[in-house]
Amino acid sequence: MIRVLLVDDQELVREGLRSLVATDPGLTVVGECADGDEVISQIELTRPDVVVMDIRMRRVDGATATASIRAVDGPPVLVLTTFDDDETLAAALRAGAAGFVVKTTRGEDILRAIATVAAGDAWIDPSVAGRVLSAYRERTSRESPDLSALTERELDVLKVVGRGLNNREAADALFVSEATIKTHLGRILTKLGIRDRVAVVVFAHDHHIV
Repeated sequence: MIRVLLVDDQELVREGLRSLVATDPGLTVVGECADGDEVISQIELTRPDVVVMDIRMRRVDGATATASIRAVDGPPVLVLTTFDDDETLAAALRAGAAGFVVKTTRGEDILRAIATVAAGDAWIDPSVAGRVLSAYRERTSRESPDLSALTERELDVLKVVGRGLNNREAADALFVSEATIKTHLGRILTKLGIRDRVAVVVFAHDHHIV
């Protein structure tokens, strides 16, 4: 059972998310926050596997709250975004968000995004993928990782992860175990000098690997 913490300053949004999560037997809401300044205390109280976070809130926004979660090595964060918040989207990227989903997307895709991020994978909603990639490129434009440092198998893993596949899907595509994918992915991050799965997706696209 995946434990979910909901963070949104609009009660109706939280109610809708709570009802949506209740339709998936593999997910359960263990807590809710009305603003970003409540997140750390709720994480300590409820021990969630994933935080679903609104990017815009009244007192503490989603980017700042995400940074506070990463600072204490907390659970991964799935950011709820809209179509007109590029600045806060970039801030959430810098803070270490693991996924981005548009509030208006289909319910089944939001559920998939929650499960994917909880499993340690990245999720980028197709409708904001271009903006996420642009923001990440701007952030990492001075970096020049060495592609030649990767082994042939690591390149294979980079290709499938770069397409947005999660660990299980990548393992199925390459006929290996999920543990093998995780091991290779860890080595890829180290060799390329990048810190997370979103950066892997950006790198793969920028180097025309996918």
